[in-house]
Amino acid sequence: MIKAAFFDIDGTLVSFEQKFLSDQLMADLNALRQRGIKTFLSTGRALQDLETTGMLRGARFDGYVTINGQFCCDGQGVPFRDRPIDVADMRGAYQVLKDHPEIPALLEGNGESFLTQINDRVRDIYRFLHTTLYPVCPLEWMLEGKVYQFVPFVPPNEESVFLDVMPGCTYTRWHPLGIDVIPRDGGKEVGVQAAMERYGLLPEEVIAFGDGENDMGMMALAGISVAMGNGEEQVKAMASYVTGTVEQGGVSKALRHFGLLPE
Repeated sequence: MIKAAFFDIDGTLVSFEQKFLSDQLMADLNALRQRGIKTFLSTGRALQDLETTGMLRGARFDGYVTINGQFCCDGQGVPFRDRPIDVADMRGAYQVLKDHPEIPALLEGNGESFLTQINDRVRDIYRFLHTTLYPVCPLEWMLEGKVYQFVPFVPPNEESVFLDVMPGCTYTRWHPLGIDVIPRDGGKEVGVQAAMERYGLLPEEVIAFGDGENDMGMMALAGISVAMGNGEEQVKAMASYVTGTVEQGGVSKALRHFGLLPE
């Protein structure tokens, strides 16, 4: 019996064409909760992204696995996982940015995010993300504040300059010019596992929806995993079920396919 559903956001609940939660999904998420099924976000975005974009139209969830599992909290904002990047790794990234002033990066904290600079590369990526540009901060903030996710805007041939000096970290690529760098002991799957422990959920009681590389660990934990029709091929290959795209109402279709909501 499914007791909880975990949803990625970008490419799952919304897309880069359909930028806001649809009326159908708003109704379906409410219907799930009315049926006693807990709903969770599991996203690479930080909570402040959800506020600034308005992409979820004020929809509420029972829990939030954010910043690729590095900060997780319940529906009232009480944390149950809090894991920033170690300062030693951030010192390495700081030095790379000092040595390569042409490379921009995003620093994601809990409640606040900053860019190290704004240039054409940043503007192009933020148009893709349909997210308001964050303010620019001095590089020294990297060493003073808690950074949960470090996002250098680099193509594949430049990513090693950061990864070589951040041995405590791992990464996933989400854009030809962007990677998410997080602690090596992190990931959505770690955040989802923490949520399952917090709420006493077993794998067979969980359904998870995703489309990208960073969703695969989370989906492997769930008794039922749903890949979006717009998802990466490797995600589709490991999923229990492949549904439609965001524009085709893929999440709503899968919820009914598994009998979690009535036709």
